[in-house]
Amino acid sequence: MPLTRMTRSIAAAGTLAAAACRGGDGSPIRSAAANGTVLEAPSCAGDSLRPATAAPAEGLWIGVEPASEVRVAALVGPARARTGDLQLMRRVETIEVQATGDTLRTKVDAASVRLELLPWTTDTALGPGDTTSPRQPAQPAATYVVTPAIRVAAYEPCAVSIKGPRLRYLRRDTGGRIIVDVMLRRASAGS
Repeated sequence: MPLTRMTRSIAAAGTLAAAACRGGDGSPIRSAAANGTVLEAPSCAGDSLRPATAAPAEGLWIGVEPASEVRVAALVGPARARTGDLQLMRRVETIEVQATGDTLRTKVDAASVRLELLPWTTDTALGPGDTTSPRQPAQPAATYVVTPAIRVAAYEPCAVSIKGPRLRYLRRDTGGRIIVDVMLRRASAGS
């Protein structure tokens, strides 16, 4: 097959595929709904939460892990850039208070968001999810690394919800095992 003929065939196939994916109004979402295609990630149904790939938002975030009564607060500062650098940085501070009263305070002045694979959470704040689909061992989430052991990650509702976005605070032990896993709610927006 000559190269130009093959190029035309590929272009025609692409045009047909694009037309098949669009509904009458040109919306790929409407045609996906019409043909039964599911656009949301598995195990994310109704009023549940899923990891977000957008940076965790500025503000004060608080939460309590009900089983162990660990309380956590995270403060995500405003974005700023260094002169000549294209990467945005934020100050991120966390305070973890154990039921015994022991406190762990951490901060990083120049945290930048990165996409990281995080394990599924067992927090009931995520909602029921889809128990019929097999779960992958990890999901990508936008994360700030506060220390080598502490991560703050962004989560969002699967659908329009009163829950709003969440931050997930994870702390690991020296062996890499997660020992504190708390979903945080926004207490106040940043300045």
